[in-house]
Order: sequence, then structure tokens, then C-alpha cells
Amino acid sequence: MKVNFSYYEMNDYVVSTSDRDYIKESPWSRRRLNLEQVIKEGVEVEINGHIFDPLSFYVSYSYTDWRYHGPHTAPYGDAVERLDDRAKNRVNAGLRYKVFENTLLLLDYKYQEKQIRLVCEEEPEGSDIWNCYDNPMAAYHVFDFAIEQTLFKKRGFIKDAVLKFYVNNLFDEDYENSRGYPMTDRTYGTALSFSF
Repeated sequence: MKVNFSYYEMNDYVVSTSDRDYIKESPWSRRRLNLEQVIKEGVEVEINGHIFDPLSFYVSYSYTDWRYHGPHTAPYGDAVERLDDRAKNRVNAGLRYKVFENTLLLLDYKYQEKQIRLVCEEEPEGSDIWNCYDNPMAAYHVFDFAIEQTLFKKRGFIKDAVLKFYVNNLFDEDYENSRGYPMTDRTYGTALSFSF
């Protein structure tokens, strides 16, 4: 088991206000401001081990909170509120099952809480006119599955040759990453890894 605590005090933390009065024809015209003191604190907990001999697991959880201490007035209030738009809770977990001596089944799970991302797009493209809006991103649950086959441990100068067959986003979840871009649908693939 591992537990990590983090606490950061950031002075003059630069943020952008999305107030429509300050977004004129370009997102670069958005008003920037220094928040006097932003505090980011969090905790990460990780547990891993064996349920029984061929079956192992890991679970990790992280919580992150952003806060602002200092005076602020309109139109900067939205920039302060935006600190709280980030995902606070994340979970990663996985199971590893050794079917045979050199064959391993892997199941991984990822969860992220909902968040909001400010998106600015040029509309129409090449017009130099920008549209900025909030993009709410739903919470997501993603599963990945793989089979790993160890081909050999050492052969000549090559070590640990492993062939992997995988399916990412097993249940074809629609979700977006932290920057607001849609992530890939269900994908299949193979990978060969080794070391020297």
C-alpha cells in the first residue's frame, strides 16, 4: 500500500477569464490575470497484491482540489470558479491472471469524474473570428483487455520478448480527454516488446 499527500501553494497563478466582454475577435484577447495564491492539494492511494497465487490486482485512487485565497472581483470571478471545473476524482484498477507459465491476462479500468473545459474555435476556419464556449465532459468508465505471451526470457542478446494482443476501450465508451478531445473508439492491436 502507498499513500501520497500533496500540497502546493502557487503565487501569481496565471489564468484566463472567459467573460464575454474580454473575448472579442480572438481568444488571444482574453484577459489574463494573476491569482494571488492558488492552493492545489490532493491525496493518492495505491493498493496492490495477490488475491491468490496466479491472480494479482492493483487499485489506485486520487483526489485533487484547487482553491483560491485572495481578493477577486468581477469579471474575474469566472476564472476563479474555473479552478473548480477540473476532475477531482480518478480511479485506476486492474487484474492480472497468469493462465499458464508464460501467458498473462490483463484487465484494466479507468474512471474520471466529470469536468468542464473552455474551448475556443475559429469559425469559419480562416476567418480570424473565434467562438469560445464551455464544453462539459461527462464522467467516464473505460476498460482495456489484453493477453500477453512471453516468447522467451533470453535468446542471444535479446531478453524478455513478449507478444501482446489487446482491445482498448473494450465497451466502446464515448469520452473525452482532459483537453476536451474525443478519444478513440474500441481499438484492437498487437505489440511485440523486448529488451537488450
